[in-house]
Amino acid sequence: MGMDYSYNPYFFTEAYGGINEITLWEVGLNAGQLFFAQIEAFEKIFNQHSGFYDTQADAIYLLDAGKLKALIDAMLGYYNAARHNPLRSILFDSSIQILLVLYKRAMGEWLPAPAALMDTIEQIEIAMGRGYLKRND
Repeated sequence: MGMDYSYNPYFFTEAYGGINEITLWEVGLNAGQLFFAQIEAFEKIFNQHSGFYDTQADAIYLLDAGKLKALIDAMLGYYNAARHNPLRSILFDSSIQILLVLYKRAMGEWLPAPAALMDTIEQIEIAMGRGYLKRND
């Protein structure tokens, strides 16, 4: 059993019905739930909503990419300020890289990020799987 992270800005509107839905990440249920718990923690820490919505049915929807961008920007501010903290890379770097990949998959472009994150982001993207551009139109 797995969990899907999808982009659908029309989820709560009458246009819903799979139109413009893009599967961003198909991940195992436990890993998907663990990562969503991290997103919720980042929302609280940075006082910024992520734009993700939990359907409670093994699906997480990105409804507002602008909010995700704002959360990533806040996280990058912390990343830059905490560059000398040795725990930052252990507790934080892969999470922000996953969010950067999800944003790229939803919007088709990379957000500007420090080279140290981008140098290894391809490995993160490969680990997340590349079969993500499934549109359910």
